[in-house]
Amino acid sequence: MNSTELFELTLALKIVLWVEAIVYLGLGIFEIFDDFFRKLPSWTNLNGKLNVYLFMEDKMQHKFHAIVCFFLGFIALNGIVEGAVTRFEIELLFVGLALIMMLLWMILPPGKMAIAMLLTKPETYLSITMFILFSNLIRVEVLIICVLFNLWGLAVFIFNTKKLMNPYNYERFRDDVLEAGVHEDRVKVYDKMTGYKED
Repeated sequence: MNSTELFELTLALKIVLWVEAIVYLGLGIFEIFDDFFRKLPSWTNLNGKLNVYLFMEDKMQHKFHAIVCFFLGFIALNGIVEGAVTRFEIELLFVGLALIMMLLWMILPPGKMAIAMLLTKPETYLSITMFILFSNLIRVEVLIICVLFNLWGLAVFIFNTKKLMNPYNYERFRDDVLEAGVHEDRVKVYDKMTGYKED
């Protein structure tokens, strides 16, 4: 495709765009407007009161997530409404998914939790689908950039994350989750996912 050519939606691309529009646009809109009912994470409280710095850090991360989701969903919805997409729109979807996957590779938790995390993230399936079915619609340079983002995420995981989290095992991860004040019900879900049993 050239830069101005329109690609009429195939059934497969329609399905992918609908999934992205529903998941990302829905999540983005929800997170943009959830300020008055979202429960703050427990780690934003220190010494029995809300820590303003941690509150702002959490707010920034949360809204950045909302912004990325909204943009991906908006691009997908625009393609559905128009009935066609440009090469640049498809490339934006590729790059957006590659950046999210890069982050997921960087923060892979230990053991079975890593597999569970990847299997429960829509980005995993959408990235694979896009690479298999639509990589021929984008420029080779953009495809290489997407691959490099994924490889960078893996490199950071191997040479940075695993070294910082020493020992890199579920027991260490679990202890830190509890220390961060995460509710025990969530920890029990993690335990079940990994098959962990307390002695």
